[in-house]
Amino acid sequence: MVDSKSGDQNNEPPAVRGVWAAVGILGLGLVFTGVLWWYTDLHAGPFRELRDAIHTEFPGSSPQVEGGQRKIHKGTPKILRITLRVEKDPRANDDLVSRAMERLVVLADRHHGLRKYDQLDVYFVWFRPERPAISRHEQRDVVDLVETGRNDTIVD
Repeated sequence: MVDSKSGDQNNEPPAVRGVWAAVGILGLGLVFTGVLWWYTDLHAGPFRELRDAIHTEFPGSSPQVEGGQRKIHKGTPKILRITLRVEKDPRANDDLVSRAMERLVVLADRHHGLRKYDQLDVYFVWFRPERPAISRHEQRDVVDLVETGRNDTIVD
């Protein structure tokens, strides 16, 4: 009787050495990191100047800016969305929020241009230690901002 195990050894693919497996995994990780960096830069690049201006105006706010229209839902409004971290409950102080909104409108118009959008959405988020975050959503129609002249008469 022929031992089938000894006869099949020549048909097995050669084993990959551990060094080459590690190099392959490292190379794959570098490729995926590069693709992720490229995608993030492509996605957030147009908003970088506005994000930096907001960060300068509101230090520690960790601003996130994104905008546009969902490609799946044609005919929906184009939205410029800004998310800011705040240090206090944003629901408590309407005057502080309204002043921040006015300043954000000026910054958005100066550094990115509001007229490309239909709506401006701003989220103020307060991250409380070991508790759920509290947020406040403010939404403005850009047409109303243009008609009132808020973004045409920019004075610092």
